[in-house]
Amino acid sequence: MNLSQLTPEQQSTITALSLKMGSLSFYAKFTRVETGPIITQYYFKPTPTSQLNKIMSKTEDLALCVGVESLIIQRQLDEISISVPNRIRTTIKFDSCLQWLSTDPSANLAKLPLLMGQTPTGCNFTLDLATQPHILIAGSTGSGKSVFLSQLITSLAVQRSPDELKLILVDTKQLDLTLFSSLDHVTEMVDKIDQLYDVMDGLLLEVRKRTETMKGICRNISEWNMLRMGKQFPYYVLVIDELADVIGQDLEIAKQEKREKEDISDRRTRISTSLKSLAQISRAVGIHIIAATQRPSIKVIDGDVKTNFPTRISFKLPTSVDSRVILDENGAENLLGKGDYLYCTSQSSGPVRGHGSFVTMEDIGLVLSQHEYIRESFRFQREQINK
Repeated sequence: MNLSQLTPEQQSTITALSLKMGSLSFYAKFTRVETGPIITQYYFKPTPTSQLNKIMSKTEDLALCVGVESLIIQRQLDEISISVPNRIRTTIKFDSCLQWLSTDPSANLAKLPLLMGQTPTGCNFTLDLATQPHILIAGSTGSGKSVFLSQLITSLAVQRSPDELKLILVDTKQLDLTLFSSLDHVTEMVDKIDQLYDVMDGLLLEVRKRTETMKGICRNISEWNMLRMGKQFPYYVLVIDELADVIGQDLEIAKQEKREKEDISDRRTRISTSLKSLAQISRAVGIHIIAATQRPSIKVIDGDVKTNFPTRISFKLPTSVDSRVILDENGAENLLGKGDYLYCTSQSSGPVRGHGSFVTMEDIGLVLSQHEYIRESFRFQREQINK
């Protein structure tokens, strides 16, 4: 790539990174640059004798040499990419992303399209919750986790009608998800742990009923609804805002039950057990889980949880240990906050970076009051494009 085509800032950054890597005995040739709204990615191709371990743990040294708060190094086939924050960052607006979602052909094919924001190069993108099928989200205070949850809920609400999609929201802290309690899609607004036991039992019962109905006829909810042989099944999405708090309260109740009752049969099934059972068997019948937590502790996110939540999203976390709990790799500790995240799916070979959009209270209010009108408007736009 011709360096003269780059800005003076980019040229200065490339020079600084090259000199620093050389001082660490890691030699690589600059190949290309990709500029986005939040970060710029610089790609280098290492020489055959360069050892990758000499550079992967030197993020602080490289960040210091280019004068930024943090950066992330990732291997990309035979290259490495160094993601450097832009000095001037562009706000990713929710309304423009939502408008894109209404007209994008790939999003139209998705059963449950989730608006994910933008890629590092500034391209909008989505994930289909129906194929994931469950999502685990972690992020410390101020990282953008709660705003991202709002983005997911509102994008679902304007793409699917209340007859097609049912939402069950769990917010024991009674702060963020309660904003959406008036949404027509919401069948349950759980703000106390006692309510959640009945909700989990009800969802497991619904799974068994649907499985029995579809047995021997079709393999999943999509095929069942296409056959139109009986009642159309809506999708269910269970959204839990603070999983660690829910599990913590459940454990306290378990201790109390153990003290007060000797008969094991009288004790309620633990939330963690019900959650794992639901995650294992609910995908085919159209019941999906989105769970978020501030503290990705191994007590909350153990091996079974990770297995059943193949799609995991991490916003900025305090330490590399926290990052490894959720992503199995370092990196989340070097994120920028305010919607900057790493995510992995069952199809990805490693964490991929993304940027959530900025959802204002005005955006939420508009969706709550006008979601039916917005949905019909988007449907009309899609029909015009398909013509």
